[in-house]
Amino acid sequence: MNRKQKTMIALMCAIAAILAALLLWRQPGAPAGGEHAGHADSHGHDDRHDDGHDKGHAEAGADHADAAAETGANARAIAMSEAQIKTAGIAIDTARPALIQERLHLPAQIKANAERSVALAAPAPGIVEAVLVSAGAAVKKGQGLAVIRSPQAAGWRADYMSARQRVALAQTGYAREKILWEGGISARQDMEAAQGALREAEIAAAAAKSRLDALGLDASAGVSSSVTLRAPFAGVVIDKPAVAGQSVDDSKPLLMLADLSQVWVEAAVPGASLGQVNAGMPARISVAAQPQELEGSVSFVGPVLGEATRMATARITLANRDARLRPGMLASVDLLGQPAKVPVTVASDALQTVHERSVVFVRTAAGFRAQEVSTGRSDGKRTEILQGLAAGTPYASAGSFVLKADLGKGEAEHDH
Repeated sequence: MNRKQKTMIALMCAIAAILAALLLWRQPGAPAGGEHAGHADSHGHDDRHDDGHDKGHAEAGADHADAAAETGANARAIAMSEAQIKTAGIAIDTARPALIQERLHLPAQIKANAERSVALAAPAPGIVEAVLVSAGAAVKKGQGLAVIRSPQAAGWRADYMSARQRVALAQTGYAREKILWEGGISARQDMEAAQGALREAEIAAAAAKSRLDALGLDASAGVSSSVTLRAPFAGVVIDKPAVAGQSVDDSKPLLMLADLSQVWVEAAVPGASLGQVNAGMPARISVAAQPQELEGSVSFVGPVLGEATRMATARITLANRDARLRPGMLASVDLLGQPAKVPVTVASDALQTVHERSVVFVRTAAGFRAQEVSTGRSDGKRTEILQGLAAGTPYASAGSFVLKADLGKGEAEHDH
């Protein structure tokens, strides 16, 4: 090989080395220009990758939200065929207008009419000699109830008899003085003095007689210490604490007598409901011992709340035919408000509480869906729907509790 050939080979090797160096320098870096020049930032990061990553996250988030919404909707839906609905005893009704007479349901108790009841005590201190009636006995006006021995009563009777004697003596003295004055034998002032003494004696006798009458003591019994306690009116002995041999005075009741031809029904009204209650409003009373509801009206609403119960009393007065209502019986009272036409109502049994919200199970093509609603007035049979349901919407009326149970079961399975 001559020198010229060696020079040519060396030149070709140098060119090849330069080309290789150029290729290696261009390969790692991004193109300096062209349509993708704007994708590299000052740190050499390629935002094409970042855009793709963000887009992927956004699409994944949207899919997740759609899936969550679909799951929430499905959680409130219950698939059920016609055969299953029939087997479960679920009845279908339609939301519709109705006339609602709102009811306030209250606990109550039968009580004796306090205006026709009396606690009978001994008119004077003494000893019970005999009790002539038993608890529950019906008595007539003036009938003897108990016999008491009282020395003080004997003293009052003696006072009355003495007053009568003084009246008789004063009458005799006045008659004599009047004759003497008319005959001109005595002075007029003697006749007037005798007349004044007579009037004083009559006043004292009248006072003694009034005391005996007020205490129910027989004025014609002489100075006897025996006192018979008599019924002031016809009624029933509802309590008899007295027993023979008992020491008594005017502060200890011996018997309780009540006229049970009328009774009171006293209902407990919460303070928050007092605005709905007023005298004269109609009431329906249910008593366990009576097959039918009794009708009446509120005669009195207590102005004061009980310190312990924080409740007021609403009173209904009822005629007690055949004494069927007895004091102490438990009852319930429904106070009825004014009837009102309501545009959308459902059967009260259709309402269920799910997660502390009222829902109605609306009929769908696949079964039912729990629809949240806002409720208003109710008469116990139908309830007003303020929001959440339109008139004409079919829903589960009877048997909705089955759907509530299925809904709870489905939510539990979804949580697991």
